[in-house]
Amino acid sequence: MWQLEQSIASLRADNLQCDIELASPQSGLQNTSAYQHVISQNQFVRLDMGIEQETVAEAYHRGSDLIALYASQPQREATPQLYWRALEHTNAAGIETIISLQTDLLDSRCPIHTATDLSGVLNAKALTVDDQWIAAEQASDVIALHVQLNASIGYLEIVHPTDLMNTLIKNNGDSIVWEHTVLDLQLEKGVIRRARLQSWWIQDDAEHTLANELVNAFIRSAPPLTT
Repeated sequence: MWQLEQSIASLRADNLQCDIELASPQSGLQNTSAYQHVISQNQFVRLDMGIEQETVAEAYHRGSDLIALYASQPQREATPQLYWRALEHTNAAGIETIISLQTDLLDSRCPIHTATDLSGVLNAKALTVDDQWIAAEQASDVIALHVQLNASIGYLEIVHPTDLMNTLIKNNGDSIVWEHTVLDLQLEKGVIRRARLQSWWIQDDAEHTLANELVNAFIRSAPPLTT
């Protein structure tokens, strides 16, 4: 599914295509197409890890996973690893992003900020911690966002509720930005901390039936190991 050419990784699944510049994860998923619909004007899952230009120590793909290991930096107290996992479901294609941090320091902190920027949005709904879909501009405590990109394709983004430290929605007419802070916690030497979020491109889900199914499955999934 994944192809690597220097620092550019490309996903070429049946119903989802995108590119990732591994040295610039803050650029997010680029040149995205889902179900033959080009949606490259949007930026999905930009990852700000505190360094403008990353040094990739190692990158490889294994089955449906793309793994990137980054070099330690003196201005950052932890060393990140990123995993992108291609996902498939009936009428949905997705990517799970896993952020992993470890440190050699006895006590450190390294919050990771993620953001998705969408334009040309037809409507946007947010799923609250009370399990209610409401208009995105009215939401505060949110674990998922469902955005209708065009008449047939919606975008669903889910942050696992045990990982989310802070979330902010900026809605401006037909554009929306959803920002998260994850892993803003104490890191200890010898302990690995991970956070996960999922992105899904869904066909024809006006009633959020499939979105609810995907959210519930993700929430019930086993947490990644932390040590």
